[in-house]
Amino acid sequence: MSDILQFVTPQQMIDTLQQAGYRAVIQQQEQQVQIHSAAQGLNFVIYFGQGQEEGFTDIAFSCAIKMQNQIHANLIDGWNQQRRFSRLLKQGEWLVLVMDVLIAGGVTPTWLG
Repeated sequence: MSDILQFVTPQQMIDTLQQAGYRAVIQQQEQQVQIHSAAQGLNFVIYFGQGQEEGFTDIAFSCAIKMQNQIHANLIDGWNQQRRFSRLLKQGEWLVLVMDVLIAGGVTPTWLG
């Protein structure tokens, strides 16, 4: 059985992504560490939330997709009402998917991958 993680570090996330075959690059944006990666041609960013010395207890995945056609607000609102840990946002000509991942309470390394 795998050890239970109570927090995650940026390096652990990079290792997890690379072991799954994804590229992963760490970047510093002002005071925040981010990981940039991609899956099936879609770029995404991992943001780190609540932190302590050992690591972070929550992260968020964010993926922006450029829209070619308008999306009705009702479609986005309906999608958001049906989901608890993810949401869609319309930002200009971009549709942004954000998914929150809670590490607090414990997860396995396999669950993160």
